[in-house]
Amino acid sequence: MKEPQPLHHVTSAINVETMPNGWSARGLFLRKADGSVEIFAPLVDYMMAFPTNSTTWQDTVSRGLGLFWDFCQTRGQPIADDALERGLNVQRRLYRAFAMSLLSGTIEAGDDPDGLFWPRTPLSRAKILVYAIERFSDWAHAEGPDNPLRALPARCVPTDALSFSEHLVWARRRQVSMLSHLTPTNVKRTTPRLIDLGRTTGGQSAEEAKFFPPDQLEPLLWIGHQRPGQLHATNPYLRYNIRDQMMVLLDAYGGFRRSEGLHLWIQDIVEEPERPGHALVVINHPAEAKVRYSDPLSGSECSLSRAEILERRYSLRPRHEVLRDRYHAGWKGMDLNKDNQAFVYWLDDNAATLFWVLYLGYLRFIRGPIMEKRRSLGGRDHPFLFVTERTSQANGAIIGDPYSPKGYERNHAAAVRRIGLEHTKARGTTTHGLRHLYGQTLSNLGVPPSVIKKGLHHRHYLSHVPYVVPTKAQINAQLEAARRRMMGEVVQIPTIGHESSGALLALREFITSGGSRV
Repeated sequence: MKEPQPLHHVTSAINVETMPNGWSARGLFLRKADGSVEIFAPLVDYMMAFPTNSTTWQDTVSRGLGLFWDFCQTRGQPIADDALERGLNVQRRLYRAFAMSLLSGTIEAGDDPDGLFWPRTPLSRAKILVYAIERFSDWAHAEGPDNPLRALPARCVPTDALSFSEHLVWARRRQVSMLSHLTPTNVKRTTPRLIDLGRTTGGQSAEEAKFFPPDQLEPLLWIGHQRPGQLHATNPYLRYNIRDQMMVLLDAYGGFRRSEGLHLWIQDIVEEPERPGHALVVINHPAEAKVRYSDPLSGSECSLSRAEILERRYSLRPRHEVLRDRYHAGWKGMDLNKDNQAFVYWLDDNAATLFWVLYLGYLRFIRGPIMEKRRSLGGRDHPFLFVTERTSQANGAIIGDPYSPKGYERNHAAAVRRIGLEHTKARGTTTHGLRHLYGQTLSNLGVPPSVIKKGLHHRHYLSHVPYVVPTKAQINAQLEAARRRMMGEVVQIPTIGHESSGALLALREFITSGGSRV
């Protein structure tokens, strides 16, 4: 048990009628002293006010508020009684005790008379939970009526949702803070610290980036993603998990985040006009990027956003707007041009070639038959490139569903273990470690920060970096020049090796010869 668990509350995803289909909030249900249960409605309003925030954000604030409620129900009254008897501020005492209980835990000699049984919570996690509570309280204060500040009852221990909300709002009006050292150092304090728990271990220095070992990329592609029992299949496209090989190429050689490739539509990959046989991958904003659309009724053509196309043609919403099921795929934001698009800048030309050949075979031998089967079973079509390969009652997946982030990470973890590595963030072997490898390689090549920014599709970089945005041609030229400069030097750079080259040749020959699907 890594952090406190619910005792007098429970959280659950709930649909809200006034919000778009697919959006849900994390509801907080409070169990009162008489055993009845009441939903904390202000929290739902808070989440509705920030509908594009992530499920992680929702979970964090509901967890923090729920734990504070639990603490008030078990230890609140004795703390309030003691503060009253000694003429001290009840709320401040309660807040301090809650924060210290998070950090120190509530278990002594293996027991906890109050039944909380909270383990020690790391300072970094405690700050996150407490800050989430305070931000909610600030919002509730700002949203509330402009009534004069009134004094709450002396025994200010919440007993229901209304008193809980009033308690939090009162505290923020009085500028009470659970962990006042959360205030940014560049902001002048107007009140003394309520609690000084010291600095987080390690201060604010950045953690060393962990990236996927470059010499293990080839084994990951051709051993990790080999289909069990299919090594000698007549069709070479059926010997490997082509879908996940393409995802690896996007992340390790193209700098994608794990979820970004899951937003790709079929038409987002084309052959590079000036470089035959190379894939040109265009990542579009999942909702705002425009698509040419032919109206089935009038026959007229127009330009619509992807969100409109998904709704009109497929009755779907952009994947980042549906928060909680397998369809959801995150979108952190990236550096896009005026058309809400960005390009993949490949670390290795051969990666672009391999991706193009895999893409052609994936459409013909994998995705095509899967979607045919899906339609035969009554399933609806969709434009997303990567799809689930089978129906699963365990997780509710239907064959041909858009591929999920968890499915990709799960398959990646299995592939990593298959080549004898441990799947951990600390070792850089998660899917995000592939993106870190891309960024680390650019740094090793000595390319300018402006090129690294464009390659990783970051919207911002440090203030000391010159604000120069190179063109697509300049980026490719600088990458090529950097590769040539590094020739003969001992630098670990992920390149497509002999095994990939041999597989590429076999795949290309098979598809150009008109190979069958079997």
